[in-house]
Amino acid sequence: MTEEKFVHIPLLPLRGLLVFPGMVVHLDVGRDKSIQSLEKAMVDEEKIFLAAQKESAVDEPSTEDIYTIGTVVKVNQMLKLPNGTMRVLVEGLYRAEIHQYIEEEKQFEVEIEPLEEEHGDSAEEDAS
Repeated sequence: MTEEKFVHIPLLPLRGLLVFPGMVVHLDVGRDKSIQSLEKAMVDEEKIFLAAQKESAVDEPSTEDIYTIGTVVKVNQMLKLPNGTMRVLVEGLYRAEIHQYIEEEKQFEVEIEPLEEEHGDSAEEDAS
């Protein structure tokens, strides 16, 4: 790997949902910090890191409430709904692991390390 293996990116904690590379998913986002993270992503490279919360009932997740492995996604579409929430269409790009949390007042940000993808099924490889 190159020396620049860590990526600084906004974080969006998910409640009760996982997104994997290759998936295209609609998300409804309503928490202020999450909306700020999305808006920061749109200003930058339209990419954001999605990681699941350990407990979906937690409204203000801390670093301990978020799983460290998630997926970097590209935000393909963003629509502000009348009730103040955002509906976004995202496409999973690659898996990554949180290396460090970046302290930001308005939004979540993390430094991540992309993970090597495992290709193929070992049973399929053994059969060939």
